[in-house]
Amino acid sequence: MTLSSQIVAQIRDALFAGDLKTGDVLGSEADLAKLFGVSRMSVRDALRSLEAMGIVDIRMGAKGGATIAAGSGDRFADSLAIQLKLIGVTREEILQARAGIESMTVAMATMRGTADDIDRIRQVLVEAEKHLDNPEKSAILGEEFHMAIAQATRNEVLIGQLRAMREVLMPPAQWPDHDQAQKMLDVHLELFRFIESGDAAAARDAMVEHVKHWITA
Repeated sequence: MTLSSQIVAQIRDALFAGDLKTGDVLGSEADLAKLFGVSRMSVRDALRSLEAMGIVDIRMGAKGGATIAAGSGDRFADSLAIQLKLIGVTREEILQARAGIESMTVAMATMRGTADDIDRIRQVLVEAEKHLDNPEKSAILGEEFHMAIAQATRNEVLIGQLRAMREVLMPPAQWPDHDQAQKMLDVHLELFRFIESGDAAAARDAMVEHVKHWITA
């Protein structure tokens, strides 16, 4: 293991151990070179790797240096989507995973969703009804419906996973025609009625059937 890799490993381990947190100042290249007993070049290589991993932010200049970065849900989702694509997951694998995740998500959203969350989901459905003859817009709004449900859970792990899966699946092999878009809207309206009425069990069961249809389609 190179010296720079050792520095990366130590800082990463300290982060997971709770010894480092967002906003903590690691210092300048010179500070870190002295701390780890290595050259500034080794520190520079380590900081580049840590920055690419999203662990540190680096500020240049006389008062610059490295600090532990803030987390980003978007970055988490994007990184996961890239890795899913690179390992070659199939559409079927994604949909199988979504079946489990979305059934949990819709139940949690039903129990946790606020009036604003319900209104946000409703507005997506209103827009979807306006665009039944626009295949691309209809499909995008269909995914936005699922994301609006996920956001109502307040669970960043679920939200990030669904964002990543959506990224891998979009665009679909074929955009829905009017009849397909109408069927999708009808299912979404039924799901929304269960969410709005607070029936988490019915919402979960309906979502399972909905995603099963994707797998067999």
